[in-house]
Amino acid sequence: MRIKPIINSFDLQKRVLELSKEIEKDYEELYIIGLLNGAFMFVGDLARHMNKNVYIDFMKVSSYTGDKSSHFNVVCDININIKDKDVIIVDDILDTGKTLSKVKEIILSKNPKSLKLCTLLDKPSRREVDIRADYVGFEIEDRFVVGYGLDYNGFGRNLNFIAEIEL
Repeated sequence: MRIKPIINSFDLQKRVLELSKEIEKDYEELYIIGLLNGAFMFVGDLARHMNKNVYIDFMKVSSYTGDKSSHFNVVCDININIKDKDVIIVDDILDTGKTLSKVKEIILSKNPKSLKLCTLLDKPSRREVDIRADYVGFEIEDRFVVGYGLDYNGFGRNLNFIAEIEL
């Protein structure tokens, strides 16, 4: 398996800092819901740059096997009460939009005061449902990528950059 870096560590961290400041100015207090496993690094880096009250929880859903989208399943739901709170769902990548759309429905059913979406990577050419992120790190072409939490069957999650994987 070969990888080809497409976003280096410096540019990645610079953009995460910029996103955290964009988000921070919009809220006094914020509840971040990260989607595991892919968003764990992004959530950590994003939140540690914010100088506001930030509460973090994670939700684990499954919708991929290898590089193929399969059925949606909630593996682990959030444990914090988000009723009447400002919430941002943070995900690693917005691809077809199916997963994030279903997660959004679940979170909306918990009656937050507001709900926005933040994604590190966005592949608009792959969108199958009408959904957009409010905060986007990078828009990328239709490539299968790993790094900074994203993986291919567990491979590549630990990389501090984003790379295209050649299967």
